[in-house]
Amino acid sequence: MPEMTDAEKAQTMLAVYFRTQAAIEKFMGPQRLPEWTAFMATFTADGIRAANPEPAGQARALLGNFSRVLEVYGTDQTLTDTGDQIELKVDRCGIYDYRERAGVELTLRKPCEFCVDLRYRTAERLGLDVTHTLGERSCQWRTAVPAAAGADRPREQHEDGTP
Repeated sequence: MPEMTDAEKAQTMLAVYFRTQAAIEKFMGPQRLPEWTAFMATFTADGIRAANPEPAGQARALLGNFSRVLEVYGTDQTLTDTGDQIELKVDRCGIYDYRERAGVELTLRKPCEFCVDLRYRTAERLGLDVTHTLGERSCQWRTAVPAAAGADRPREQHEDGTP
């Protein structure tokens, strides 16, 4: 059997992940899906915390990691970091497109149902606030980036005004 190319490996992994997620959604059903998103949010938040001990890094990872997942699906998106805010603008969601081509029986009417719940639950576990707006196959996400520890503390000054 010939060895798979990197692109073929990526597509195979994507298909396996997608089919697994669809099977979990079907098994759990819409009523129990919040249990799955709660589990995944805890798992995701723990991973973000382990890789990013500072809250600012966690805020960046919350939407940055999501952006990387969307990238795998070929999403048309823009991630912007202004220093005090992260914004993810999705012009066309590749997950939405992929699910139409996947040939997998789906439980959820829109992929957004899982995605939105997971993002909010993960943010809550990290102590972050996140907001979003949904469009048709598009969305926009924002989260504030907390100041670095000690960044907002006034520096001690001497009588002559020098630090």
